[in-house]
Amino acid sequence: MKFLFTVGTFYPRMDGVQAVTEYLTKGLVKKGHEVIVVTSSVENAPKEEIYQGIRIIRVDVYTKYALYHGDKKKYQEFIIELANDCDAMVNVCTQNALTDYLYPVLDKIKCLKVLHMHGIYEFKWHKLDFSSIKMFAYKVWRDIRWNWLYSSRNFTKYDEVLQLHRFDNGYKYFLKRYHRKSVILENAAEELFGVNNDRNNASKYAICVANYNDRKNQEFVLEAYYKSCSKDLGLIFIGSRETDYLQYLININSNFEKKYGKRNVQFLTNIPRNEVVDYVRNAYLYLLGSTWEAFSISLIESMAAGVPFVSSDVGIAKYLPGGVVVNNIEEMVYWIDTLTNSHNLNDLLGKMGHQYYIDKLRIQDKVDQLEKVLMGKINE
Repeated sequence: MKFLFTVGTFYPRMDGVQAVTEYLTKGLVKKGHEVIVVTSSVENAPKEEIYQGIRIIRVDVYTKYALYHGDKKKYQEFIIELANDCDAMVNVCTQNALTDYLYPVLDKIKCLKVLHMHGIYEFKWHKLDFSSIKMFAYKVWRDIRWNWLYSSRNFTKYDEVLQLHRFDNGYKYFLKRYHRKSVILENAAEELFGVNNDRNNASKYAICVANYNDRKNQEFVLEAYYKSCSKDLGLIFIGSRETDYLQYLININSNFEKKYGKRNVQFLTNIPRNEVVDYVRNAYLYLLGSTWEAFSISLIESMAAGVPFVSSDVGIAKYLPGGVVVNNIEEMVYWIDTLTNSHNLNDLLGKMGHQYYIDKLRIQDKVDQLEKVLMGKINE
């Protein structure tokens, strides 16, 4: 079979949506299918290339500050022609130009049409939204923009909709508005994180793997860490690249050192993937402070490695065994100290998360499920 995917970010860019789309498309290629991925252009990357058996086509269509850029008509015509030579088209995520530009022409696309959701925009306000005039204005703009998107679009033109979890906001939205039960396709993580991981040798450091930006909110983790009593616990942040937010974190880390005393904190970037895996596998605790997540890949990776997590209450984190969710810094401080001082509890939570990963969150299982959904719909 021949499958077309459209997605805002893909190799060599790195984020959660990219990671999921990449392991799904790689998996389909390994099962003998032909896969084409259309994504936004990347500086210094070719317009077209073959990567891991996937044909990648990069177009000058992209989303920035919730606005869509690029030649809409040209993109529509290109996808119509490409999709009508395929057995199925999968549009990954709403709220991006590569999906939204296609709504007016879905009727002209004759192959199977699938929407793969990764959550929907959360209209709830957070403390960070009031941190500056810029953040406040951007929040207001996004509320207006995405409310218009969801109120003005009819998603029933898709033959199937995939959601991350039955308690995910996207699943609830489609059920309420369209009385439609979506197919649940949870995220997954590489088995490298969990293969023969002996946690008896875990090092005494906490870890947070996430791009350095406001939404990942590493400041929350950093403050909780310094306020904790676990002074022998180190803290390692790993992000894909240096950003202004990283420099901000380095500055406030200096302030925390002056206030609470020097602690072992590292800010790392550009770490090879195999080394990131090792960092996570050897950690004692995983910390996540994001203001928004749908179904965090990094939490699944910690679960695969048997490393217990402490996470802000975002997305479906509260439904994942293997850790705890918190609502404020004081609660994260409490759980950092509790899980650092009790090896047995730390180990128990880690084993619970690992077992859930084995049972439900392995990549091959998700590839098999996606193939079954696509093939089943095509053969109807």
